Amino acid sequence: MSMAKILIVDDDFETIKLLESMLLSHGHEPFSVSESRNAIKAVETIMPDVILLDIMMAEINGIAICKLIKSAPELRHIPVVMVSALSDEGTKKDSFHAGANEFITKPIYPADFMQRINSLLSESQADGPERALR
Repeated sequence: MSMAKILIVDDDFETIKLLESMLLSHGHEPFSVSESRNAIKAVETIMPDVILLDIMMAEINGIAICKLIKSAPELRHIPVVMVSALSDEGTKKDSFHAGANEFITKPIYPADFMQRINSLLSESQADGPERALR
């Protein structure tokens, strides 16, 4: 699997560092944004292969950001993974309704986390560029 560009949107510095080091150790290229209001601009600039979105953030929550990404025709093909300490069914349901492709609960277990990210990457690579036209 080739190196993927992965955008982390989280306002917790420790989480960003943890995710970055896991992604780097698996040969991926992490980018991070700590202010949710900069998330969409970062997505448009970087055009990542996967977006990791925290739910509880100060300005705009992750679910609202996910809705924005999935409503933009040029961005909606990008897989979105919600990464949250919230694990209740309501939050998960809201995330998937917003268009999230995957939901990972904190604390993050590196082996499970990377397996899920890599499987998402191989699915989206298998779909190829034409998936953006659907």
